[in-house]
Amino acid sequence: MNPIINRKQDILYKDLAVDLTAHRVSRAGHELLLTPREFALLAVLVTHCDTALSRSQLLEAAWGYAFIGESRTVDVHIRSLRLKLGAAGGQIETVRGVGYRLRETAV
Repeated sequence: MNPIINRKQDILYKDLAVDLTAHRVSRAGHELLLTPREFALLAVLVTHCDTALSRSQLLEAAWGYAFIGESRTVDVHIRSLRLKLGAAGGQIETVRGVGYRLRETAV
């Protein structure tokens, strides 16, 4: 189930709706309050569904430039994002030795 992108820049993934233009995320019709970094990470994950992305790729995509610092900051933001997404957070999969991916299908 690939995400669906419409002209308004909405990405629909299962019960998540990510509005790239308005920077809004809702799950099952309820708006979620995400930080700008959490939103950026989620946007990267849903637009690269089922692709394993390294921490450095996620840092560059979410921060907008090559980040100099500890790449574990991605882990902290992913953990927070998983909590805020509730059950949908389980779709963010840790890929050992690589980074993270948004699973396309449930295990």
